[in-house]
Amino acid sequence: MIISPPILKAKSATETDAAWISRVMASDVHRSFPVSAAGSWHGGIHIKHTDNSSSPEKVRAIADGKVVSFRTPANDEAKCAEPLNLNGATDNGYVLLKHETEIGSGENGKVVFYSLYMHLKSLNAAIKSDALIYRKDALGTAGMVDGENAFHFQIFCDDDNIEKLTGRKTQKLDITRDGRTDAVYGDIHFVLPVGTKFYNKTPENNSTATEGLSELHTSTVPLYASMTLAKGSCTVVTRQEDENVEGRFFTVGEALIDVDEKEYEYNLYKTAKSRYKNCPSAGYELLRFGRVINVDHEKLVPEDAPLWLTINYSGGQGVVNLATDEIKKFSDADFPHWTGWQMVDDDKDTSSQCNSGVVKKNQDDGLYDEIKDKLICHFPFEWDEITIETRYSWLKNNDKDHLAMKDEEYEKFKSHVKKLCFNIGGLPSGRLWSFNGECFIRNFKQCSWLSHNELSSLLPRKYYEGYPGNPIVVTIPWETSFGRWTKYYEDFNYICNKYGMDSSNRKAAFLGQIYIETGMLRTMTEGGKGKKNSKGKYVSPAAEYYQPFYGRGFMQLTWPKNYSDYRKFRTTEFLPDVASDYSYEDSRISRASSHYWADPRRKSKDKKTGKTVVTIDDDLLSLWYPFYDPNEISDNSFSAVDSAGFYWISKHHSKSININRVSDKGLNSENIGRCSVLVNGGDYGYFERQAYTRFCYYYLNDEIRDVYIERLSISKGRNSIDVTIDYTKQREV
Repeated sequence: MIISPPILKAKSATETDAAWISRVMASDVHRSFPVSAAGSWHGGIHIKHTDNSSSPEKVRAIADGKVVSFRTPANDEAKCAEPLNLNGATDNGYVLLKHETEIGSGENGKVVFYSLYMHLKSLNAAIKSDALIYRKDALGTAGMVDGENAFHFQIFCDDDNIEKLTGRKTQKLDITRDGRTDAVYGDIHFVLPVGTKFYNKTPENNSTATEGLSELHTSTVPLYASMTLAKGSCTVVTRQEDENVEGRFFTVGEALIDVDEKEYEYNLYKTAKSRYKNCPSAGYELLRFGRVINVDHEKLVPEDAPLWLTINYSGGQGVVNLATDEIKKFSDADFPHWTGWQMVDDDKDTSSQCNSGVVKKNQDDGLYDEIKDKLICHFPFEWDEITIETRYSWLKNNDKDHLAMKDEEYEKFKSHVKKLCFNIGGLPSGRLWSFNGECFIRNFKQCSWLSHNELSSLLPRKYYEGYPGNPIVVTIPWETSFGRWTKYYEDFNYICNKYGMDSSNRKAAFLGQIYIETGMLRTMTEGGKGKKNSKGKYVSPAAEYYQPFYGRGFMQLTWPKNYSDYRKFRTTEFLPDVASDYSYEDSRISRASSHYWADPRRKSKDKKTGKTVVTIDDDLLSLWYPFYDPNEISDNSFSAVDSAGFYWISKHHSKSININRVSDKGLNSENIGRCSVLVNGGDYGYFERQAYTRFCYYYLNDEIRDVYIERLSISKGRNSIDVTIDYTKQREV
């Protein structure tokens, strides 16, 4: 899912996503979610704005979707008069979008939800029935409600989709079993039961044995440890429930940052190789997720391989084996209740009055204001014109919280509501699940899984190739882009999640390199396949020496050493040796053939002539047999993508590893160029990689662009080339 706020303003360099979202979605505290001051269910938030400029604030689509309902706003005279003006001028324009997207694998990863933008002053000309609308597209301008500059923003879904979106329908998360694996994103959470033991250090050789360790503490209450991996670091926060207030959790001690390993996230590959020698790839997942997620392609050896991490407890900290079965694992995709999320489904009637015992208890405990924004509530849809009387007749009766409306007052109120409600037709009806829009967006912004359509939209519609000479314009139709991603999109999502290509910067940098290496996903094999061309020349000087170990896969893995390193990482469980009678698909590899493991060319200067002399290091020759057939990397979709992720996070540079650390610095020309050098040496496609990375970044981030052609001067060495980027959207036809 790619999602963004309905108001998009520039984000400062130091602003976190969460802080930026809160700023651009600043809401009216007097019209809060999920219960209004009058005690009625309120399914949205009122986002405030200032509409005093000649260019009013644009309200934008939060995700790709389809218009299922809309209303052209009443004119200024009507909005200032009754019935729209009940307590102040009110705009009644709205747009309702239906979003069909994915947050994970399988059928449960395919979700449908709706976003409603009510009280709009004007609508964009593109708003028509069944019109396809894309994220960041302008829907209209924000209007007024009760004389205040604000619009109502609401996100909801039906009963069939709530469990797909959140993983459950129960008020709290079931902590007797691990969380979902079809959707995993954001923080990783560990529930430590009573009796968990904390030790003074990690056992030698990453063992499960605790002999020789000092036991520092045994927990007497459940603890909830949350691990955040971001920008190279690992931050662990521990929570504990307040024994006096059910549902209130407090942090235990200070956040622990990289206590167990310097640059913990950047060095996951190194740690996996060191700690999990029999299964580095599965060990990487264990370090990343607290468990193995992709069981079809990963296997821990031994099965009880540990995950030792330092965790706080009340009064201290110690090392805990988080991989034990007793400790349950979750992610933000499970909407953990210890981070505030609760499902509210105990108000079963059809009125709009909030009669929820869960809400009432939170109010009585003084907890409501702390957790109200993360309540996910099931109640009647407040904009259904058919059920107005059913929903609001309670206002005519006295109760302990309000006085009954007089008949004339009630009729005025109903007339006002009728002007705002609409015929929901074939839309979900009855009780629907509503989210606080800001919290929904903040949560799902962490979800890096992209739908087939979303990934297809990231392949440029128009691009230029042929730099530094005279580039030509190439067009990729939607059907072509969609078709090229069909085989790979699910594996691509797995790999981006596994290796941390989960931010706009990282994913755009990764894709910008992949597009060149695969010829815009046309092929998984290097052109020429390490053979001489019709003129008797190799495609590159190095090809003479790597020959059958030419580039394959998304990152064009080349040279036997890289193929061998990948074999060690995946292990022979998943890249098994070939049978004794096997014939490699490339006949240049045989049972007896030797191959240069890496580039054997050694350059030196002749002392007499001063000329550069190239000698060949034959010590690098080695037998490949009986290792796996290299065509596995090009033919198997998982290996094609996973080998690219492996190369990306294992690449040595600047006395460190992991290309993610380069993209984390920002996607300027220098850093994109550095990624290009690390992937391919920096010559082939250097300028195209600059353009493709920027294209992907724009459609992954939250910036707004008015001009869709950009020309940049890109420097390489002493030369500068003008590069054109065409941001024309790759749209579904």
